[in-house]
Amino acid sequence: MVAGQRLRVGRTHAGTIITVMVEDHHFRVLDGTTELSLHARTTTKPIRNFNAHRPRNR
Repeated sequence: MVAGQRLRVGRTHAGTIITVMVEDHHFRVLDGTTELSLHARTTTKPIRNFNAHRPRNR
């Protein structure tokens, strides 16, 4: 979840460390240099937390 918006990338990338580039009108999701997805930005909320947490064990 980035800026109150849920970004879906897919199960094949579960547990992978990714980079989310925040731009004016969209979010760009990267795995290294490979672009995984591009999402339109529908909210204007600011980015408050720049550090992510590890996923919980289920």
